[in-house]
Amino acid sequence: MIVIDFTKNSKLLTEAGVLGMLGAWTKTILRHMYGKDVQMVADLNSINMNLIKEEDEPNFIIRGKHRDVKAYATALVREKEYLDAIVDFGKKHPSAAKARANLIPAVREFESATGLKWPFKDEG
Repeated sequence: MIVIDFTKNSKLLTEAGVLGMLGAWTKTILRHMYGKDVQMVADLNSINMNLIKEEDEPNFIIRGKHRDVKAYATALVREKEYLDAIVDFGKKHPSAAKARANLIPAVREFESATGLKWPFKDEG
């Protein structure tokens, strides 16, 4: 079971270890969105999009203020949409640019709401 808890003292959440765990949890959630065989550092053109079986899905608990959890969920979905656009059309395609433009404010809202840095950065 994975527990993401935004209810902790904000000073504790900014520690590098906690940020690393948030990144690892987010990667795990994305991995389960894409399928268990996805390598997170893989060439996006080689991703195997096999769906995982429902019984293999992990249990996730995400706690926190409504704004924190909503910001996390929104940023996570926008991250997936951006990655999907890159896989489907390539990074330079207008669809990928639009998905990235939708991701940027979601990441800002997450960072503003939680005081945490979004665990993924796109170099443009």
